[in-house]
Amino acid sequence: MTEHLQLIDKKLEHLERMRGYLTYSLEQVSVLMPINDWKTLTPKHHETLAAFRVRFSEFQEHLGKTMRAVAIEEEQKTEPFTSVLLYMEKLSIIDSAQAWKELRELRNAINHEYEENPRRLSQFFSELAQATPTLMDWHQRLADFCQRHYA
Repeated sequence: MTEHLQLIDKKLEHLERMRGYLTYSLEQVSVLMPINDWKTLTPKHHETLAAFRVRFSEFQEHLGKTMRAVAIEEEQKTEPFTSVLLYMEKLSIIDSAQAWKELRELRNAINHEYEENPRRLSQFFSELAQATPTLMDWHQRLADFCQRHYA
């Protein structure tokens, strides 16, 4: 196994661990949904929401880095990142480059508007929770691709 394939393997192992943490956070956040009154949330609830937000963000970030590593292995263009997304779409790893970008925009919005608008923030968390299975599906598709092509 080449050094680069070992790197991809390590990235996939790391993503699998991260997925477990994200799954746990999603379960914890799901019981809080929908958030109608932020004043009723305890500090533990806020901590749960913050952990979920961070885990979702980091999972997507690392998934993107792993997709870039696969594109490099496949000798595909990696700049701009849209090139990686289009290649991943072609491989059916992600549904579309646009879908990835929408999740990234959501992730960025919640990270930048955190606690500024309670109603919008509630919507962000609901959308993140709904998007998590999609992100996990894309992770699984990437892992399956790597298993088939690099095992």
